[in-house]
Amino acid sequence: MKTLITTLIITLISLQSFAESLYDRKVKDVRLYDMFVKQGVPEAAVQRTFEFLDVNSGKTIKVRSKVRGKEKTFMDDREVTIRSELIAVIDFSKPSNERRLYVMNLKDGSVAKHFVAHGKGSGVRVAAKFSNIDGSKMSSLGLFLGGNTYFGGHGESLNLYGLEASNSNAAERDIVVHAANYVSEDYVKSQGRLGRSWGCPAVAPGIIRKMLNGFKDGGLIYAYHKDLISSAAKDPTLQEVQAGSEKDDEDVDLPDEEESVRKGQSAVSVTADSAAAAK
Repeated sequence: MKTLITTLIITLISLQSFAESLYDRKVKDVRLYDMFVKQGVPEAAVQRTFEFLDVNSGKTIKVRSKVRGKEKTFMDDREVTIRSELIAVIDFSKPSNERRLYVMNLKDGSVAKHFVAHGKGSGVRVAAKFSNIDGSKMSSLGLFLGGNTYFGGHGESLNLYGLEASNSNAAERDIVVHAANYVSEDYVKSQGRLGRSWGCPAVAPGIIRKMLNGFKDGGLIYAYHKDLISSAAKDPTLQEVQAGSEKDDEDVDLPDEEESVRKGQSAVSVTADSAAAAK
């Protein structure tokens, strides 16, 4: 028995010593970390996501999830296993007319850059305010896990589970990844910015399938702002960029963005961030 225990201890120590940190992983002799930073992903966001996955990749955790049934909708616990094939970083430090969604491939070191919308309550072209409060129409900062998918007002969408005080109400608030016609390069060219959601990180219809497949059931998504990430940990109610930052556009609701669409619909026909999920 003593020999068996000794063997098990040696095996465990060996496994731990051979466990590869993402900081050490290389593609063609170049560190993934360096590849991602060189391609424009904020270094602080790379560090935060790498540290999280180094500790938690492959673990199964319990989260609060919204169950959308045919007859009723309710909250319940759900187990999710954390994946580590892709990481998504949303850099809300950038305005919406820039490609600020970075999808990092941990196998080949590539980074795909896309447009992503923020909530109406967070600002117009520039997202300057963030909240975890239902009804705020603001985006939330912090680490999210992708959940299960469902069909709603924007087609198939991805539930999100917030892992921090700054986004812990994501499921209750119906914060999901969904496609929207107000997210596209053409929309930016015609309007000067993207349309706005009611808090969801809405993406272009052309990439929604990639987001669903890549992040459902445990994919890591990190909503980041270089000036606010520390305050998000202290006060989940509201994080706000100080005066003197980049001047924002006039608050006018553009065609097809969430506020405009909802004003043209009855309350009965609207769900989640688009009416995607009835509360």
